[in-house]
Amino acid sequence: MEGDVRIFWRMTRPALLAGAALVVTGCTAIVELEPGVNAPVDATSPAAKAVVEAVQNPGPWPTFADIPEIPADVRESAAWRADIAAQQAEGASTVAAAGPDSWSLNATDAFARRAKDEAAAIAVHAPTAAEIAESEAYARALRKRATPPSSPR
Repeated sequence: MEGDVRIFWRMTRPALLAGAALVVTGCTAIVELEPGVNAPVDATSPAAKAVVEAVQNPGPWPTFADIPEIPADVRESAAWRADIAAQQAEGASTVAAAGPDSWSLNATDAFARRAKDEAAAIAVHAPTAAEIAESEAYARALRKRATPPSSPR
């Protein structure tokens, strides 16, 4: 059993060291990969002097002490939880008050049969050739009787 642990550490130690080396290398490469670090500054820009100065003297890094205190008017998580529970309860009571869903796609065959029966009772049909000819003759007669409006003077 002891031999297995030794073999494990013998195989794992180089992998851990290689991982640590990659992490350190990645941290140093961040500065080189940061966008805009080596970007040229337009000398004609009114802010060129301030940009060059900010790049040369970046200022202090922020610390955890720089994080501002939580404002006094921010609700606590318990208040948020209570409001969410109240809203969900209100939603549940609204659903209960609305009653069961009255719209569904059940019994579609019966609905289609009833709609066809109602349409058949009205006796709506496509016009026949005789009905179309009669309508066109009536429209021609009306056009013949129509007189154009008098011209304005």
